[in-house]
Amino acid sequence: MTSQKQKVAIYSRVSTEEQAKEGLSVEAQIEKCKSFCQARDWEIFKIYKDAGFSAGSLNRPALELLLRDAQEKKFDIILVYKIDRFSRKLKDLIMVLEDLKKKNINFTSVTEQIDTTSAMGEAFFQIIGVFAQLERGMVKERVELAFDRKIQFGEVLYRAPFGYVYQNKKLVPHRENSEKLKEIFEMWAEGIKCKEISKKLNVHESTIYQIIKNPIYYGQIKYKGQLYKGKHPSLISLELFEKANKITREETK
Repeated sequence: MTSQKQKVAIYSRVSTEEQAKEGLSVEAQIEKCKSFCQARDWEIFKIYKDAGFSAGSLNRPALELLLRDAQEKKFDIILVYKIDRFSRKLKDLIMVLEDLKKKNINFTSVTEQIDTTSAMGEAFFQIIGVFAQLERGMVKERVELAFDRKIQFGEVLYRAPFGYVYQNKKLVPHRENSEKLKEIFEMWAEGIKCKEISKKLNVHESTIYQIIKNPIYYGQIKYKGQLYKGKHPSLISLELFEKANKITREETK
């Protein structure tokens, strides 16, 4: 009498940034997992795919479905290409692992060769989880350091705001929209309603509200609640900015 094949739930995930940077496509992960199952004569129960989701949260459509199916014990093993495809938060990893253990569901990784049915495998799983969490923290630190450095040199952090464009990585006035930008502030400072400005200049009302509050237009960059002098050319004077924002405060009283 032959033993029943192990049923496997394959989970794959990639964020847009990771896919562009490393080429870790969802389909490439799945193919590796399929080969892994074939070599062990495991039966694939279902493939769960989350494309464009980060590992910072368990709130992912396919992952949520997988965990619901795990609650009903529809499979014996969860297989991932790499442990950080599942999660980069050690707390989440341990929580899910403990819940899987209660249901006798194993967790296996193709690249790390983890088998949580053994004490050594479970310990290794937690060690890998620590490094995955450490990597996430280091990436966050590198991003913050890069932002801090940009601010020190007066560089804008994000995409070009309305009225500007990037040329040779520098923020310069947009020929048409920079003139519209000045009109927006002048009309607002004169007390003209947002709806009228929007209609005349063909700029969405929500964009106008964001424009009025943005100090970038008089040469300052806001970062972590502080203002820093930018290297980009200002489009309006500080006086006009303050006049427009005084009207904004009065209107919201």
